[in-house]
Amino acid sequence: KGRTVRLGEGYVFVLATEELLEDAPRLNDRLTTKSAAAIKWGLSEAVFRGDGVGKPLGYMRSGALVTVNKEAGQAADTLVAANVAKMYARMLGDGIGRSHWRINSDVLPQLMTMTLGTEPIWMPPTSSFQDAPGGYLFGRPVRMSEHSATIGDLGDIALIDPKGYFGLTKEGGVKFASSIHLYFDYGTQAFRWTIRFGGQPHLKAPVSPAKGASTKSHFVTLEAR
Repeated sequence: KGRTVRLGEGYVFVLATEELLEDAPRLNDRLTTKSAAAIKWGLSEAVFRGDGVGKPLGYMRSGALVTVNKEAGQAADTLVAANVAKMYARMLGDGIGRSHWRINSDVLPQLMTMTLGTEPIWMPPTSSFQDAPGGYLFGRPVRMSEHSATIGDLGDIALIDPKGYFGLTKEGGVKFASSIHLYFDYGTQAFRWTIRFGGQPHLKAPVSPAKGASTKSHFVTLEAR
């Protein structure tokens, strides 16, 4: 069914005194760099867990999310190989080749020692650790993110296919404006960066396979332990 994706507004608003701007000529460039990073952080957080009200609908709060059950008797704050195997099996087939694991760095120590039988299922990027710490889990890249929950909480690990998310940005991208008039009496200059962005997963619900009972999706996570 057709759906409407509304664009919400994200912004960064910064004040700096004229004295500071005169004494620190490189501050303008630094404000631009850090404001871009702040906007990127806000958009990433919204795509991950946004509620869809004036902001994107994050995949962790969407109906498309598949949540794999923990193992019977599994200890709190643990991740076991069976969890990872079952998550991998719930990814939509076409998405496997595009997918990556998104984890909190708290999860990595457990991944690095995880095995199925005697075989390790996590591997460093090369035969050594020179390109660590991400590595590969079941052959798919592992990327650490501070948007992911800490170990044991819902969202500490997720297998995602980025193509499963539909995002829109207003033409022109980030817009910049500054004013010396807003706080003229205080000798302060105002800087503002704004962006309009909207998004949501393509799917409204997980997909039922032609054979088997386990639904699949572009976004798979593990329940809290």
